[in-house]
Amino acid sequence: MLPFLQSHLPLIAGVLLTLLVIGVRAASSDAQFRKELGGSLGFLMTFLVLRVVDVQFGESLHPRVLPLLHVAWMLTFAFGSIRAAMSLAILTATRLGIRTAPPKILRDVVEISLYVIAVVPILRAELAIDLTSLLATSAIVSVVLGLAMQDTLGNLFAGLSLQLERPYQVGDWVTIKEITGRVVQVAWRATRLETSRKEIITLPNNVCSKEAVKNYSRGGQPVGMDLSFHGPYDRAPNEVKEAVLEVLEQVPLVLGSPPPMCRSVGFEELGIRYQVRYFVEDYSQADAVMAEFYTRIWYRFRREGIELPAQRKLNMSLGAPGSEFSEELVADMLRRVDLFKVLQEEERTKLRREMVARRFARGEHVIEQGEKGNTFYLVGRGELSVRTGGVEVSRLSRGNYFGEMSLLTGEPRTATVVALTDVVLLELGRPVFARLFEEHPELAPKLSGMLAHRRMQLEAAMAASGETLPITEEVDILGRLKGIFRLD
Repeated sequence: MLPFLQSHLPLIAGVLLTLLVIGVRAASSDAQFRKELGGSLGFLMTFLVLRVVDVQFGESLHPRVLPLLHVAWMLTFAFGSIRAAMSLAILTATRLGIRTAPPKILRDVVEISLYVIAVVPILRAELAIDLTSLLATSAIVSVVLGLAMQDTLGNLFAGLSLQLERPYQVGDWVTIKEITGRVVQVAWRATRLETSRKEIITLPNNVCSKEAVKNYSRGGQPVGMDLSFHGPYDRAPNEVKEAVLEVLEQVPLVLGSPPPMCRSVGFEELGIRYQVRYFVEDYSQADAVMAEFYTRIWYRFRREGIELPAQRKLNMSLGAPGSEFSEELVADMLRRVDLFKVLQEEERTKLRREMVARRFARGEHVIEQGEKGNTFYLVGRGELSVRTGGVEVSRLSRGNYFGEMSLLTGEPRTATVVALTDVVLLELGRPVFARLFEEHPELAPKLSGMLAHRRMQLEAAMAASGETLPITEEVDILGRLKGIFRLD
């Protein structure tokens, strides 16, 4: 090896290797790989400078300086070659699919070992320094250093063990010693986690190797999340479970497979205890999904009249909640609804008293296209989007209404209505209209004409979005209406 290094061939080999490293580094888009090649490129460029100085000015240098110059360019050439060879070998192996990239600590140990192997013969040949005998005669120093560096060496070997077993790697979400965060670095001495609050927590590797590690990010598998709450005893468990599962179906980022589940797991003093489990694709989404679920389940329970035990205690101390809107405001909105203009003021007053306020959270689907419907909604507060085939065709705000076509004719819902903001809707069910027709049979022909007109407006809006509806004449609408409400 030394005769080769002492000839001019290292200069040629160094130039070729430097050009190879520059070309591969320029062609790679991997930032980490480019950084590693940058280190080897620094060694090789330093070697070229030192070797040129040796060739041009070596004979004129002081006899004591020349050996140091030789050692310098030999070491930089050896270090640059070792680092470049390691980087290129790892790149080739990963690109060919032979294996994944080895742990960084293991690579560092191998590189340092190769550096030591290169240093020993060079120092022995050029400076007559025998490191092997020096190390052999320094047993006392070794013992002292070993005792002083006991914790450091423990962390080092623990880090090697973690890298070989790989219970986690950079980018994984883990829980170690009740600390949850994303792994941002696995170094010689410690592992660093970044929490959801952007805190960097450093855990010694010997601690990580002794503690149980919960990894949420391995194998590309969905991550299951659990939460629990207490429900009232006066509502059937299946009713509560159905409401929970329907809410989870609409929460963004909750996976449909594996499907969410809701189980009743015990009878406790506060109420029936329910456990909810759902799955997300990435653990980083867990907090946002949990917050969205709790928000939407509050709205759903409020609409269904399901009072949580703590909420019931609060209602008993504060009294029943007041009406969402003043009587004058609701009366004014009813006067503006086309369907109810044919009614007398007294009848509209009855409708006002029969209306039920329903709250929906931003993002919730109030009705779904293609479903059957038996409710009519009047918008009291907020804004909603009307969508057909996923395309928005209109928006609704205070005073607008929807749902009457399906309720009165029995046809499936022709559009999906989504809350763009928190909304409060005033709801009327089919029994209310049944009472109206029973008390005022003359309303059916009048309402069928208004429905036909509304149908033409809806067809025009859907035609603009590329959707089509079957043509329904006024007579057909009246027939459907009479059939549903059993009118003569």
